[in-house]
Amino acid sequence: MTHVLTSEKSFTMHFISSFHAFPVPIGWFLFLCSAMLSTLVAGDDQRQEEMEEIDYYAVLGLNEDATAKDIRQKFRELSRKYHPDVARTAEAREMFTKISRANEVLSDKKKRRMYDMRGEEGLRQLQRAEASGNSGQSNSIFSQLFSMRNQQFKGQNSEATFRVPLETVYTGGRQVLSLNKQKVCTQCKGTGAEKNSGTVTCPRCRGHGVLIQRMQLGPGMYQEMRHTCPSCGGKGHVVKKQCSACHGRRVVRADVELVLDVEAGIPEGHTVTFEMEADESPDLIPGDFLLHVRTQPHDRFSRRENGVDLDTTLTVTLKEALLGFERSFPHLDGKEFTVRAEGVTPYGTVLKLSGKGMPRHHVPSERGDLYVKVLFDMPAFLTDSQRKELEEHL
Repeated sequence: MTHVLTSEKSFTMHFISSFHAFPVPIGWFLFLCSAMLSTLVAGDDQRQEEMEEIDYYAVLGLNEDATAKDIRQKFRELSRKYHPDVARTAEAREMFTKISRANEVLSDKKKRRMYDMRGEEGLRQLQRAEASGNSGQSNSIFSQLFSMRNQQFKGQNSEATFRVPLETVYTGGRQVLSLNKQKVCTQCKGTGAEKNSGTVTCPRCRGHGVLIQRMQLGPGMYQEMRHTCPSCGGKGHVVKKQCSACHGRRVVRADVELVLDVEAGIPEGHTVTFEMEADESPDLIPGDFLLHVRTQPHDRFSRRENGVDLDTTLTVTLKEALLGFERSFPHLDGKEFTVRAEGVTPYGTVLKLSGKGMPRHHVPSERGDLYVKVLFDMPAFLTDSQRKELEEHL
């Protein structure tokens, strides 16, 4: 029995007996069943790969940069034209089926992303991943066997820290960041082959995708160690002519732009998840990109640990500290606010301005407080007349 494994390294114990039949330990039984199921799935995948590749954008008459609104409008337009109740020909029914499928794929964010990456193969990858997730919820023996195959469908998540200006955290807004990451080659859709060049059976593993090393453990009992074929990467086939864009590597490095919607009052260290924006691989659904949002240091304001209160300092003259003052200066949103004090203000006095702090996350109508620490500069020296005047008044 031979089946293709696409994991990095796999070891499978097989019980083989050509002459005798006796009870098999449960562990070996499970391994045998797992191998059989793997073979069935591999065969099913091979049949699916023979399905026709359809350009769903062309079906709807759209470009690949079409918006969700464009897709909805075009689908409604074409469905009215080709609906079986309106057009009763076989060609119309076939066209209606195609535009319905195109809308199903392109209007779903995940399906569209996988289709853009790898075409129909990308959709099959997503289907297998979702099926695996659903089977994992069951306690049946078959769901356990599938889980034993230890197939990885989703790539690793990646993460980074991004610092946002305090002004943007105060008002809310958008920030654009550039991310350099691995992307599936758009020219070959991750096959590594030049367009229309096709593939041939791998000469090293003869199409099996694995190299098998068998060791005899006893009468009628063998251990098979299976390793992914290094020549074809477990695919069982190699390309005839390498893609001119990725040179057969199936992936390229590229810069992509991500738009971060910063909500007013977003907490320090808040994590924003960009779904399926981690490094891409032709064999996996992309993981998520996790962005940890932090605040850039500001030259006038600082944010307290509670996330809603702000601190700042105000330097006044000695005269203002003794007699009182009224000062106005711009807040983080550019609007002026006023700080007042009457009489003597000791050095280091903290004035509280209620409701002038950071908006509360998800409750922008509620705001924290602004605390203003009052400082003043002492003169470096006094003239004789100034000294005499002070002595007379103090």
